[in-house]
Amino acid sequence: MSSSKPVAPSRLFHSKECKNFRFIAFWSKKITNFVDHIEKTDTNARVTHHDLLVNFVNEEYLDGAGELDHEKRVKGSKHDDLSLPSKVIEFKFRSSALTSLPGVLRNAKDIFTRSDFLYFAYFRRRIKKDQTKIIKTRGCISYLIIIIFPKEIEQLNLKALLKEIRKEEMEFTKEVAQKSGIDMDDEELYAVGNMIKEIKLERKLEEKDKIIEEKDKAIEENDKIIKNLKKQLNGK
Repeated sequence: MSSSKPVAPSRLFHSKECKNFRFIAFWSKKITNFVDHIEKTDTNARVTHHDLLVNFVNEEYLDGAGELDHEKRVKGSKHDDLSLPSKVIEFKFRSSALTSLPGVLRNAKDIFTRSDFLYFAYFRRRIKKDQTKIIKTRGCISYLIIIIFPKEIEQLNLKALLKEIRKEEMEFTKEVAQKSGIDMDDEELYAVGNMIKEIKLERKLEEKDKIIEEKDKAIEENDKIIKNLKKQLNGK
């Protein structure tokens, strides 16, 4: 990868340097707060989520060195990217992990006419392999993963590059799961589709689970009352 790569500050994240790109992944209370912030915007507008992501990465990975700038994109773009003193970073914030990456990389030559780096970002979420169950821990369950591509990749064979990315992404996801303490026999990191819908569904499942627990407690209390009444009646 290019020697002009950004220097990663000491943050709670995991990174992996590959031949033609780099992975970084964030998971922490800050990511939980970031996801909550996205949810509270109460919009599915990609532009809003995109700019929140750019701000987060700028502060947490680049120490606030960049400035939001959408002038480097094609005319009329509303998506902000980052302009740094010595480089420009273009962001792509997508869903479902690598599904849309081939389409993005097909435009690499165009992207790198105005940018020095491409940051391709997506979320994975920690879930139970048994999908009838939910994770009740208060810890972080959202993982922000970013693939950093330098300008040099525009010269590479797309098919070979994608094969390399898919292979390395599988290994990196396993490393992240292990490093963050996920029980791989019981849980997994899966690719998020529409993050807001996923979060709302999860909230509904949590609420449903709480209702069931409350009903179970009420049944237990009723059983205790009935047993006590029977004892009283038998004692007469």
